[in-house]
Amino acid sequence: MTKKHFLVGAPLLLLLLLIACGTLATFRTSDSKVIQHFAKKGLQAQVHYEAFEGLRLRHIHSKPYDASLPTLYFVHGAPGSSDNFDAYLTDSLLNTKANLISFDRLGYGYSEFGCAHPDIAQQAGSLIPQLKQYSSKELPGILIGWSYGGPIAAKMALEAPEIVAAVVMLAPALDPEAERYFALGKLAEWKLTEWMVPLSFRVAQIEKRFHAAALRPLVGQWKNIQVPVLMLHGSKDKLVPYAPNVAFAQKHFSNTQFTLHRVLGKGHVFPMQETEMVKKVLLGQLNQPLLPADSLRIKD
Repeated sequence: MTKKHFLVGAPLLLLLLLIACGTLATFRTSDSKVIQHFAKKGLQAQVHYEAFEGLRLRHIHSKPYDASLPTLYFVHGAPGSSDNFDAYLTDSLLNTKANLISFDRLGYGYSEFGCAHPDIAQQAGSLIPQLKQYSSKELPGILIGWSYGGPIAAKMALEAPEIVAAVVMLAPALDPEAERYFALGKLAEWKLTEWMVPLSFRVAQIEKRFHAAALRPLVGQWKNIQVPVLMLHGSKDKLVPYAPNVAFAQKHFSNTQFTLHRVLGKGHVFPMQETEMVKKVLLGQLNQPLLPADSLRIKD
């Protein structure tokens, strides 16, 4: 290929790749495919739709609800969907211990897809009706939030403390002063280029732009959470930086409720890479008090 051909072809190739991503990176799985996928795992999944303030939200149950078991609620990041927690919802041991529910947050999956809702309070409020439906004082639920889902799960615990047993935050984006912005994100904002960016990423970019402002009103509230809060964070996380977010959490969450588990040598996607470790944490919350921090560490 000549230099001239490269100069013409490279932008065209990039354009084609972006368009292809737009059709693939939707983070959406249809109801029928969800049910088929779980059936292959021997599970009778259920897909539920609920209304909230005129909006429509979807959540996935790994099996029919069992009123004798507690419930784990999974809240994804940005971008993402209920699909992100497939490894947990299809786990045979977890399914014997709890009901497992994963949400499509507002703006993602099949919950008002493509329409950004960057307000953390609204995101949490939209999920609380399901928390109240499936959990109680006798069988409180456990909230699991990854990345941007971390503060949403924590906000849910603030709003409904009597029916929450614990909050597990996986690489949570907590510190409003530590938000990272990337040049490529501009493609999702410029009118000339936004059409090339997958819609789910455009929603995520809007959330990112407003995230610091959405977090600031909550800074003084985190200390009021009255249930155990576990924070798992990869020591090599570049997307949600480890040091400032850990320091923030240690300062603003109650010392008597907060436990940090440092995941050595791992980055932001460790919940997808170290599923056995995360399952161990969840089983620990279902079976016994907090696990010792050292039992969760991974060597570099």
